[in-house]
Amino acid sequence: MSRAEERLANDPTSELWGEHRSRYRFAARLATAGQRVLDVACGAGFGLELLKEVGACPLGVDYDAAALADVRHRSRKPEHYTLVRADATQLPFEDQAFELVVSFETIEHVTDAQAFVHDIRRVLRPRGKLVLSTPNRAFGAPERHARNPFHVREFTADELHDLLSASFEEVQLFGQRPSPAYRYVPFLMIERDLSPAAFSWKLMARLPFSARDLLARALSGRPFYPGEDDYCFDPDHTEGAHALLALAQ
Repeated sequence: MSRAEERLANDPTSELWGEHRSRYRFAARLATAGQRVLDVACGAGFGLELLKEVGACPLGVDYDAAALADVRHRSRKPEHYTLVRADATQLPFEDQAFELVVSFETIEHVTDAQAFVHDIRRVLRPRGKLVLSTPNRAFGAPERHARNPFHVREFTADELHDLLSASFEEVQLFGQRPSPAYRYVPFLMIERDLSPAAFSWKLMARLPFSARDLLARALSGRPFYPGEDDYCFDPDHTEGAHALLALAQ
C-alpha cells in the first residue's frame, strides 16, 4: 500500500489543511536558522515552505516520484529545496546528517515501524529532534480505525511511546485538538448528533467551499474549517485527542 493513496493535496479548501499545517508550525518553532531539516514523506511540499520561512534548510523525501515532481512544479523557488525519492525505512543519507526530522501521518503506513524509527534515529545528530504525528487508535470505536485500508498499523499513546523509546532517550507525547470554538469538524464527528446546531452545520457543508467559508466567517468570525492557528497540542494529555504528536530526542 502506498501512502500516496491518502496524500493531502496542496489544497487550502480541504478540511485537513489547517490540521496538517499546524503540525509543521509546531516543528518550525523547534527549528533554527541554518539547521538541516529532513521531512520524511514530504508529500505536497507545503511543509518545506513553512520550514524554509524560519531559515531552516529543509530536504524532502518521498517515495512517490509524481509527488516530488509536483512540488518542483508548484514551488515558486524550487532551487530552495532538495528533493529525494527514497524509501522511508532506508534513508539514503549519512549518519548524523540532520538536526531535526519531521514526519507527519506516515508511520501508520509503513510495514516495519521499528525500522522506520531506527533509521530516523541514525540520520539524526546527537540530541537531534524528531517530530512525528499519527492517528490516535484510542480515539473513537475500534471499528473506526479498522476501516482505513491504507493504514498498516495505528498506535495508542502508550504503544507509540514504547516504540520511540526503543530508539530515543526522551519522548514526549502531545494530543492534537482543534480549538474548543470548533464543535463540528468532519473527522471528529464520530457520534450521531441530531441537534439543530449540528443539522445547520451539515446544511452549510453542502454549499460550495467559498460560500460556506464566507458564511462561517460572517456568523462566527472564524473559517468554516479550523485553520493552522486553530489547533492546540496538549503536552502529556492524549486522552480524547484524535491525533498524537511525538517529540523525541
